[in-house]
Amino acid sequence: MPIKIVSLCLLMIILISLTGCITSPAGLAPSTVPITANDSYTIIERDITGTDAALNIMGFIPIMTCSAYDALQTAKKEYGADALINVTGQNKSLTLVIVNWQWMSISGDAIKFQRSGADIE
Repeated sequence: MPIKIVSLCLLMIILISLTGCITSPAGLAPSTVPITANDSYTIIERDITGTDAALNIMGFIPIMTCSAYDALQTAKKEYGADALINVTGQNKSLTLVIVNWQWMSISGDAIKFQRSGADIE
């Protein structure tokens, strides 16, 4: 009986050592599209977030993939925005033994804008 308990404890220690969670910044940007001095915009919602997720088995077999582009499109679509300003990105990763989940989040202020100036056709 004690050998089974010791074996179970060692197995638990190994499994716990193969798990983890990481959060890291993905970047900052003033805007997701170029905005010139001739353009005007209206903030329609502050601090919105779009997220996309991925799933990998054993760290290299993709089941689902994620991208910053898809997270951005999710945020814009939810509020009917043309773009985001004051943009931040964040990556999160959770590993449990052989399964790895990743999330990409893009946050910012949703805007509607109007282009103006000589370069508009």
